[in-house]
Amino acid sequence: MTLRRGYWGKTLWVNLTTREISTKTFDEDFARKYLGGVGFATKIISDSVTRETDPLGPDNVLVFATGPYQATNVASAGRCSAAAKSPLTGYWGEASCGGHIGTELKRAGLDAIVVTGRAETPVYLRINDDKAELGDASKFWGTGTAETADALKEAVGDTRASVAAIGPAGESLVRYACILNDKHAAFGRCGLGAVMGSKKLKAVVVRGTLKPPVANPELLKDIYKDVRKNIMEATFTKTNREHGQVASIVPREIIGVLPIKNWAQDSWPEGAKQIGAPRFTDELKTKSWACAYCVMGCHRRITNPQYKSETAGPEYETAAMIGSNLLIDDLHAIVQANDLCNQHGMDTIELGAVLGWAFECYENGLITKEDTDGVELTWGNGEALVAMVNKIAKRRGIGDLLAEGLRPCVEKIPESKPYAIEAMGQGVGAHDPRGFFAEVITTIASTRGSCHLHGFAEAVELGVLLPELGIAEKMDRFEWRQKGYVSAIYQDIMQFWNSLTWCFFYSFSNVPLIDQVNLLNAITGWDITPEEAQEIGERIVCMQHCFNLRMGLVPERENVMPQRLTVPHKDGGAAGKVPPWQKILKEYWETKDWANGIPTRRKLVHLGLEGFAKEFHRQ
Repeated sequence: MTLRRGYWGKTLWVNLTTREISTKTFDEDFARKYLGGVGFATKIISDSVTRETDPLGPDNVLVFATGPYQATNVASAGRCSAAAKSPLTGYWGEASCGGHIGTELKRAGLDAIVVTGRAETPVYLRINDDKAELGDASKFWGTGTAETADALKEAVGDTRASVAAIGPAGESLVRYACILNDKHAAFGRCGLGAVMGSKKLKAVVVRGTLKPPVANPELLKDIYKDVRKNIMEATFTKTNREHGQVASIVPREIIGVLPIKNWAQDSWPEGAKQIGAPRFTDELKTKSWACAYCVMGCHRRITNPQYKSETAGPEYETAAMIGSNLLIDDLHAIVQANDLCNQHGMDTIELGAVLGWAFECYENGLITKEDTDGVELTWGNGEALVAMVNKIAKRRGIGDLLAEGLRPCVEKIPESKPYAIEAMGQGVGAHDPRGFFAEVITTIASTRGSCHLHGFAEAVELGVLLPELGIAEKMDRFEWRQKGYVSAIYQDIMQFWNSLTWCFFYSFSNVPLIDQVNLLNAITGWDITPEEAQEIGERIVCMQHCFNLRMGLVPERENVMPQRLTVPHKDGGAAGKVPPWQKILKEYWETKDWANGIPTRRKLVHLGLEGFAKEFHRQ
């Protein structure tokens, strides 16, 4: 079928080995089945990447993809998805990013970029409307992401271009290196910056001036008028605009969700006040730094000259993982480390998880001062945090080991396994499942490894519901029954969002699923229902899981709660609570129609995944 609206029907394919650049087209059937964003990436990568593919080899496939929302200027549309086989886990790797790359890519007449091969020398990819070319990036190799962004804008003669770049961490193949877009937004998790580094791709520079097609502009305008009004009235919108994501630090410490001392300490009230709002806002004199079309602007510009930062200030996950998780209440150290991570291009969540392991090893004599070149990895030591960021990014000394991620660290020091708080090889994000039982599945059974966002079912415990799909009542956060069920549904919807692609924060600002579907239908001319939206998301989740099975995933061995998170807190807002994770996982698998973590033939055929059905069910 010919595409109607919301898409160009075009993807750009770039082979860095041969320097060949070409375009491929897709039709409406493809768009309705995979939607865009991470859905497109899942299909493209699962068709190309095998178990033998080295994540840091030329055969890995890196995809940047937009969705139908990027054809508009609705709030939340300023996002882009990226994906590849993860060099950190060896499984599915994806990240969602704000900034401006998504909207610029769409305006350039493209729905996605697919990068294969490896360049002989550093290059950057420049896209300017319907023209794409590779430029020499040798003189930018070794520079930080902010400097690279400024230099490339000058080189191409366009200050409005969007630049997604890696820093020294990606060049050094740190396995959790990230990609920074426009100085303040990151494709953060799964090591996609290392994939770019392995391909010698320093940056992607995009500028578009074309007008993407929309099916019903007047209908879209009418629907969005009411949606925007509801967004602007939401308390969540106002709080994010004033304080950004760190507004969650103090409340989450109170309810027992904040990671403290590598997840081992029960509470930290005074420390949380030091690094959370309102002190964070007042001390740093922060201002909003918005992504394209966003009316919240949750990213923070720091205007206090004593805390100079060229990139955005720390967000909740960062302040939690390199702050409370390490018992560091020194705002200056946290800001400095965060800015260095942005400049080097390094995931702050994984960094916090790895350093939590290292600090605890140091406390117990498994790592010594001699191992760290004199850096004392003591709890609360902000200077040690800053020193280790530099060591890891450039693989100096013990940083070379820490750059590999938690599992290689444990292989080096086997007795340290209790200190490695991870699932599927990726560190746990700053959402303790002992405080939100609905976080069990995102913690242990996300397709990209442990991840607080691959579902974010804690929303049902916060009162952000999906009544269109039968989830109409807020749930007790310490009730385990039905948490596997709702986690499966929220996981599907999150991948629907990541394929639109859309910022899920807006679901907390009075934008229900039915509004999102209505916006989609106005953009595309379709008539999909909320149930069909869930099925699109379910198809994508199932494909990613099948990809992981192909890569060697054994669900019963990998989808396991870290031992430390099975020990109840003695005090604080989640004292005495531990989720029965095995029961929740079983309910999740039953909801998915996955037998012990393996999708049934019936489910795969129902979702139109006959290829995977033949692969995993040969009868």
